[in-house]
Amino acid sequence: MKITQLMLYGRSTFLALLSLLALPALFCVNASAQTLQFEYDLKITADPAKRAAYLKQSGEAPSPYEQVLSLVKGSMSVATVVDKVDLRKDQYHINSTGTLGTVLSTVLADQKLLRDSVGAITKEGFVSNTYQEKRGNTELLIAKVEKSALNFYKVSSRTPPVGSTPFTGRLYDMLTVGYQFIGRDLPGKSITLPVTDGRSLKTYTLIRGEPWEFPFDGGKVKAIRYYKTTSKDDPATFEVWFSEKEHIPLRSVIGLNAQYGATIQIDLKKIPKM
Repeated sequence: MKITQLMLYGRSTFLALLSLLALPALFCVNASAQTLQFEYDLKITADPAKRAAYLKQSGEAPSPYEQVLSLVKGSMSVATVVDKVDLRKDQYHINSTGTLGTVLSTVLADQKLLRDSVGAITKEGFVSNTYQEKRGNTELLIAKVEKSALNFYKVSSRTPPVGSTPFTGRLYDMLTVGYQFIGRDLPGKSITLPVTDGRSLKTYTLIRGEPWEFPFDGGKVKAIRYYKTTSKDDPATFEVWFSEKEHIPLRSVIGLNAQYGATIQIDLKKIPKM
């Protein structure tokens, strides 16, 4: 499944960080219609020195927001992500809102990351038909499967697409990227998946790593680590721990390159009753 590309270094930069994780809302597939809600805590560990070195080398000028956040040391909880999952027989609708904490909300004028995904519930997981994303004050982005193509729109799908790529098969997006393991066995080997972020279509490979007794909610939960491959064109690291019992992501971590000098981590606050 693809894991595509943050408010950390500008108005849209941090919101991009939120979407870069793109972890799924957690749910239990049920034949009857129901709506479930799940909440995550998002933290950032910033390295201002690394970012400053990159800016100096590239000649870019720091934004006012970088000057504020350069005062942050270590790890900081910066946002809450709430996912609402509506299940209706063989279809799903996921709505997600990322809300900044008090400090950044004030600095960045209470901007939010809004995402929405609609598609089918299949034996392969949640397969996306339409994905939408809006980062703060930026334009609404839409990715939609139409005939044998994935079309990309801005603001409205009633306007001509701004881009298109041939596509057939199963599509995943920034909200459904982790759903494929719910109700199915965790893969014993690597798995390759196509994912869209509303801008493009990329292919990512998740490799099964080591098991771990994961500290969670005052106790320990058995989990399996999966991580994606990196390349020159995509140097960002990504890893996720899926609970061995429910196959839901307990924690995910992305390490960004020197351009951003930051690591983002998202943690499930509570395991829902499955």
